Amino acid sequence: MRKADLFPILAILSLSVATVSGQIKEYSQIITVNDYVYEIEVDGSRDPVNESIIIENLGESPLVNPRITVDGQYDWFDMDAIALEATRGCRTDEEKALAIWDFIRLNFDHLSSPGDRECHNPVVAMNVYGYANCAYHSTVFTALCRAVGVPARIWEVWHHTITEAFYNNAWHMLDSDIGLYYLAEDNRTIASVEQLWDDQLISGGRESGADLTEFSGRNKAVRAIYTDVEGNNSYVSQDGEKIRGYRYFFGPEECFLSTYYDPFTYEPHSMAMTLRPGEKLIRNWKGGDKYYDYERHNRILEAGNKEAKPIRYGGGQIIWKPDLNSELTPSFFNTDQAPGFEVIDGQSPAVHVRHTHGGIYDFPERAILTTETPYTILGATLKAKLYRGGANEWDRVTARVLSRTGPVSKTVWSAPEGATGHMDAEIDLDKVLFPSGERGRRDYSVEFGFMADESNEPATQSGMDEVELITDIQVSSYSLPALSNGRNIIRYRDETPGEHKVKITHIWHERSDNTPPSTPGGTIETLEPAFTWENSTDPDQGDKITNYHLLISFDPECRWPVATTLSKETDSGESQWQLPGGWLNKDTTYFWKVRAQDDRGVWGEWSNIYSFNTTK
Repeated sequence: MRKADLFPILAILSLSVATVSGQIKEYSQIITVNDYVYEIEVDGSRDPVNESIIIENLGESPLVNPRITVDGQYDWFDMDAIALEATRGCRTDEEKALAIWDFIRLNFDHLSSPGDRECHNPVVAMNVYGYANCAYHSTVFTALCRAVGVPARIWEVWHHTITEAFYNNAWHMLDSDIGLYYLAEDNRTIASVEQLWDDQLISGGRESGADLTEFSGRNKAVRAIYTDVEGNNSYVSQDGEKIRGYRYFFGPEECFLSTYYDPFTYEPHSMAMTLRPGEKLIRNWKGGDKYYDYERHNRILEAGNKEAKPIRYGGGQIIWKPDLNSELTPSFFNTDQAPGFEVIDGQSPAVHVRHTHGGIYDFPERAILTTETPYTILGATLKAKLYRGGANEWDRVTARVLSRTGPVSKTVWSAPEGATGHMDAEIDLDKVLFPSGERGRRDYSVEFGFMADESNEPATQSGMDEVELITDIQVSSYSLPALSNGRNIIRYRDETPGEHKVKITHIWHERSDNTPPSTPGGTIETLEPAFTWENSTDPDQGDKITNYHLLISFDPECRWPVATTLSKETDSGESQWQLPGGWLNKDTTYFWKVRAQDDRGVWGEWSNIYSFNTTK
C-alpha cells in the first residue's frame, strides 16, 4: 500500500471537494493509482446516516475490481476475505468460531430468506442480501469457519437449522440465526448438539418443561432489534427473555447432520467486477421499493408475516452511457455479426448497418451491450436514440433482451410501422428482468438489430446515436464502507493495468439531533454477582437513560459473552444489575463492559473493559 507520487497527489487534492447542503455532505476523490489512502472527517454528535458510495470510471480503460475499505473494514471481496476480517485478532479455534458467530449475528438479519439459493454462499449472503432464515445463517457460518480451518457442520433439527464448530477436542452448538448457545453445567463449555438432545428429552419438547432441563430454561438468546439504516421501523426479532430452542432436539427423526445446501454454499463467488469507461456504480445504504422477489414477499407481508420483507437492505444502480463517438466504441460491442461504426467509416449514425439487406445479407447486424455484476439485478431501464432511414420490408430496428439466468430472450422494442428518421426509445425492463427463482440474476444483454433495405434510392441507413443502460441492483447495507463519527481512513484499491482514472464519492447525512449517553464507568463493588457502575448522563435536555446493556465474557477484549444470557439488557435506568446465581465459577477471571441507551433509542459507546476474579 502506498500513497501516490507527489505529482498525482497534487492533482488529486486539487480535485477533492466537500460540499454541504443542510446536513447532507459529499466528498469526492479522484484517484489515478491502484492503491490509495485518504481521510474524511465526519462531524455531528453521533454516527452519520450513510447515504451513498459511488465509483465512477473517468478513464479510457476498463476499471478492474475496485474496492473500498474504511478503517480496515468491509473488505468482503471473497469468502477468505470475509472470514479473515471476521476473525481478525483471534488466536485459537474457539475464538475464531465465536468471532464468526458474532460477526454473522451482527451483519446478517434473521428474516425470511430472499428466495435466491445462491444466498447460501457467504459472498452473496453478506454482500447482496444481509438477511435470510436459519438455513442460510448455518451455511454461512459453516463455510466461514472452514475457510479459517475450523471444522464445522450443519444439523437439521425440529423446524430449524443450526451449526456446530469443533474446537478444544469437542463439538459446540453455535446458533447465529437466533443468537444463542448453551453454557454447560461447568459454566465454561458451550454444549454440543448431542448434549442438548439428551438435555431436552427431559422437557419432552415442551416450553413448560424447559425449566426442568440443564440448558433450555436458563440460556436465553441475545436480544436482537432490527431497524432501517436511520434507526427507524424497529422490529424485535429476539426479546432476550423468551425461552428458545426447547424443542429443537425433538427426536432422532428430526435431528440429523445435513450436507443438502453444499452445492450452493461452495460455488465460486467473488465481488469481482469491471466498470467500463464512463460506467458508474452507485450503492445506497437504503433500498427502494424493489428487492428480491418483492411481489411475492409483499403478498406474504400483507398476510401478516412481519418477517417477509427485509427491514434493512440497500439498493443502487449501474449506469452506463457510452460515448459512441469515441475511438473506444467498437470495443464496447460484439465482434460477430457486428455493426459498422462512424469512428471507423465516417458514416452516420454512430452505430449502423455495414451491409444493406434483401439480397445476400438477410440477417440483422447485431449491436450487443452486456451488463454483468456480482450484485442481484432487480430491473433496468434502456434509453436509446435510434434511426431508421426507410420503411420498406428490409428496414428494421429492434431491441431484444437476453439473460443467461432464467433464461430470458424477449424483443422489447421495434420501430413503429411506417416510422422513419430519428426515434427516442425509453424501455422499462423491470418485468423482463423481474428478480425471482432459485438464482439471482447477475447478467443481461441488450441486442439491437439493424437492417437497411438495399433497394432504397437513395441509399439509407439504420442504427443508433446514443444508448444508456440503467441497471437496478440489490446490495446489503451491512457490507458497504460506512463512515463513522470522527476521523475515517479510507483505502481504495483496484487491479487495473496501466493508466486509469476513477472518481469516488461519499454522501452522508450528519446528525446532531441526539447526543448519545455518556460512557458508564466504575468497577464492581463485591465478588458477589452484583454489578454497579457510575450513572450515564445524556447531554440532550429532557432525554433519560432507560436501558443498559451489560456483557460478561471470558475474552479479555469482551467480544462475545460467556453465555448468550450474559449479553443482557437491563430495561432499566438504574446503574446496577444483579446476576442470578449459577453462572460464575470460582477462581476464574471474567471481563465485562456496559453501555447506555436513551429514551429515543440511541446507544452510547461501550465503557472500558473491566475485570474481576471470583474467590477460590
